[in-house]
Amino acid sequence: MSSSPAFLSTDFIRKLVHLTDTAEGEMLPLLDSFTYAEIPARTQLLRAGQVASEIYLLLEGCLRLYYEKDGKDISGYFFTEGMFSGSYDSFITQTPSVHFIETIEPCKLLRIGYADFQSILAQHPNMNLFVRKILEERFIDLHQHFTSHILESPEERYLWLMQHRPALLERVPQHQLATFLGVTPVSLSRIRNRIMRAGK
Repeated sequence: MSSSPAFLSTDFIRKLVHLTDTAEGEMLPLLDSFTYAEIPARTQLLRAGQVASEIYLLLEGCLRLYYEKDGKDISGYFFTEGMFSGSYDSFITQTPSVHFIETIEPCKLLRIGYADFQSILAQHPNMNLFVRKILEERFIDLHQHFTSHILESPEERYLWLMQHRPALLERVPQHQLATFLGVTPVSLSRIRNRIMRAGK
């Protein structure tokens, strides 16, 4: 693995999930299996129909997961610093992905391939706990997003982003953010204007 200050110890991992001392000690082989990469903005890491061969730990930058339907793309999720990212379902099942993954900004990340990932899990059973915690956090995020599209208005979803992930509002292009919220760019502009006038 190319050296990166955040990964000279398990301190960075400790910030992501709580692990036992034994599990933390077993993190080092996992970190050594990652390779460091710097990826330019607007680079496609995965296309729909491809099998995900790797997953990523994002050190710097922003990734977008999106779908294509009727010639339009629909944002499904945004990954930022400190997040494990990728097409988990495709990676775990080794079946074709239904979505795309691209870099929005120049990204610095750590990547690990499927074979290395499975080898680490087989050799170090405690890593299964770590992976489970990561997947649980991702599930909670996606469930919240899914539920918000059923129970909340677009304005309420925007206010949630303002409170919980405010950096996305500045870093993500408006048309991509609009599809994530389930509205048109024009509607998103109106929502922003109403919130600004209300002083929320």
